[in-house]
Amino acid sequence: MHAVHARPDEELLGAWAAGDRDAGRELYQRYAERVTRFFARKTDDELPDLVQRTFLKCLEAAKQGTVGNAAGFLFAIARNELYDQFRRRRDVDPAVTSLADVRTGLSSQLARHERERVLHDALAKLPLDSQLALELYYWDDLAMSDVARALATTESAAINRIHRARAQLREMLPPDLAQAFETRPLPVG
Repeated sequence: MHAVHARPDEELLGAWAAGDRDAGRELYQRYAERVTRFFARKTDDELPDLVQRTFLKCLEAAKQGTVGNAAGFLFAIARNELYDQFRRRRDVDPAVTSLADVRTGLSSQLARHERERVLHDALAKLPLDSQLALELYYWDDLAMSDVARALATTESAAINRIHRARAQLREMLPPDLAQAFETRPLPVG
């Protein structure tokens, strides 16, 4: 579940944009691990650079104006940074290209356990946008509105994408792993 923080993310982001470095550090501490995991599940290339570029672009955007929900906005930037990296390596269309098509290797943490490897392999066979939708919702515990913002789509489209992705995973996974995606129900969209 979402952690309760003394200062809201949006307040921290606004203060950071206004020059408050302590606010920037606090926001970074809240999200750096999650953003790093987001990238590590998909690539092992340039992780520190990807995370740094994500936070810097978030700060730049905040200086330009209102960004709305900080978590959704941060992961939207992370998604764009990931896609930009893949595009630099080769021609990638996130709507049809799977992680298996572009990755350089599995995260060693996920590869250690057979169940995680099976799940990771199945996720990697999904189109990137579908995979990201599932990961943002289930692993990063983002609200559906934040998932939609990160994917640059509407909430109903994000819900539909997750429904389709879950159905695809059910076909690929053993029943006990497929059931893991039933533990957090989707809002009706």
